[in-house]
Amino acid sequence: MGSILGIFNIGQQALLAEQTALSVTSQNISNVNTPGYSRQSVVFETAAAGIDGGGVQADQIQRMVNQFIDNQVTAEQSSLGQYTVEQNVLNQIQSVFSDLQGSGINQALSDFFASLQDLANNPTGFTERAAVLAKAQSLAQQFNSTSSQLQQLRKDLNGQIQTDLGTVNTLAQQIADLNHQISQAETLGQSPNALLDQRGQLLNQLSNLVSINTFQDSQGQTTVMVAGQPLVEGSTAHALQGTANPDNGGLVKIQFDTGGGTLTDLSGAITGGQLKGLLDLRDTVVPGYLDQVDKLAANVVNGVNQLQQSGYGLDGSTGLDFFQPLAPTATALSANTGSATVTASVSDPTQLTFDNYQLSFSGGNYTILNLTTGSSTSGAYGGAMAVTFEGLNVTIGAGAASGDVFAISAHQGEAGAMATAITDPNQIAASASAAGVPGDNSNVLQMAGLQNQTMTSLGGTTLQNYYGSMVGAIGSSVQQAQSNLSAQQTVQQQLDAMRQSTSGVSLDQEMTNLIMYQRAYQAAAKLITVADQVYQTLLNMTQ
Repeated sequence: MGSILGIFNIGQQALLAEQTALSVTSQNISNVNTPGYSRQSVVFETAAAGIDGGGVQADQIQRMVNQFIDNQVTAEQSSLGQYTVEQNVLNQIQSVFSDLQGSGINQALSDFFASLQDLANNPTGFTERAAVLAKAQSLAQQFNSTSSQLQQLRKDLNGQIQTDLGTVNTLAQQIADLNHQISQAETLGQSPNALLDQRGQLLNQLSNLVSINTFQDSQGQTTVMVAGQPLVEGSTAHALQGTANPDNGGLVKIQFDTGGGTLTDLSGAITGGQLKGLLDLRDTVVPGYLDQVDKLAANVVNGVNQLQQSGYGLDGSTGLDFFQPLAPTATALSANTGSATVTASVSDPTQLTFDNYQLSFSGGNYTILNLTTGSSTSGAYGGAMAVTFEGLNVTIGAGAASGDVFAISAHQGEAGAMATAITDPNQIAASASAAGVPGDNSNVLQMAGLQNQTMTSLGGTTLQNYYGSMVGAIGSSVQQAQSNLSAQQTVQQQLDAMRQSTSGVSLDQEMTNLIMYQRAYQAAAKLITVADQVYQTLLNMTQ
């Protein structure tokens, strides 16, 4: 009788085990198209129970993963996120400088110098003079528009950084919550496979936004590090903060609260992900192109104004600016502790380099450093004073403290501020002398000649060649960004394929398993039926 009851028990155990296997198989089939799902498999184990044995039992439901490959997939998401952002934004930058349909700075420069040549051919012609003024205004508007678009792009990138920071913090909290749930499930002896898949997906999304390092503890909880700081610790999520940076036009810098309200700037420590790409584009790439456009505009203004001031208009006017004069800037860094004010002006337009400068104070001395060439001038600082250096006059007020720093530029913002100063076409100084009015065209010929004149402040090239080189560099950057993205997409596809080979669901295999488990279930049911018949026979024999 005992052996028959053992058969019943074995059959029951087999039914339960095969039922579990059928349930797991149905779970695999139903999630064949679920992103991030890891195939599950039942691990069967002999259930020992005395001499007769206990049949079989489903020991565990195993999540089929290659953790090394999964870690690689997560890590490579950072590069994919960075390259995707770079490729998209560089395409936008290229469109800003695209001279399509007769528009853009290059065409405006050509039109302006062509109008000057027309005026040289007829220096008394009012129509030609009006055309020069109109083309100059159009050129200024093109510079204004380009500057405005680049400035707006920086603002848009800043907004995207803030949005991504919010998403990073949301993902961090979700990962921390999953850590808690996974730990609880494992403590209760449950299988948290679905939770592990969810956490893996969230880690991939987080890695796409910012480069991360992860490791797991013995309770199955994942710690997430960002730039050396713990974003997620067990069931606790910290937050990245975007705070305004006064030294970067109020755009946000990424900070981490290390405790007690102490904030650490992580902006320069982030090595990958969308945030890395956005920061580089906002703070390096776009400002670099904006600086070049400002420098180009400043050279046009400086060159034309010098000739305009030295010449004579039809109305006898002289000494006038053609474009609004340059307005050099001197900007104090937010960390300065002194009270000194610093201003800059043009002392000699022929000596201007249009490089960026830094004025610093240390131990009772000042230094003005050309950040491009490394040339400098320095001396003792004893209070209010003025220093002339490379065409600039720097006026320093009293109260500067050691360690104070000021950024100085003769061209910053010039593209956005460019505008014509004269309004009367008769004021255009075509003549080189008062006696030459009205027929002399020698001065306007020099203006027209600026188009092909090599300029030291532009690296020994012409205005349009400088612009062409800049546009060419943008095109090369776009191609490189596309190449980087394509290569990274290939890497990602290969890793995804490797992950699928282990974790992916094969419908053919699952259908085979379904039939196998179904037949095993039927056999177990048949075993119970036979045992029941034997049991009934024995009962009848004892009556």
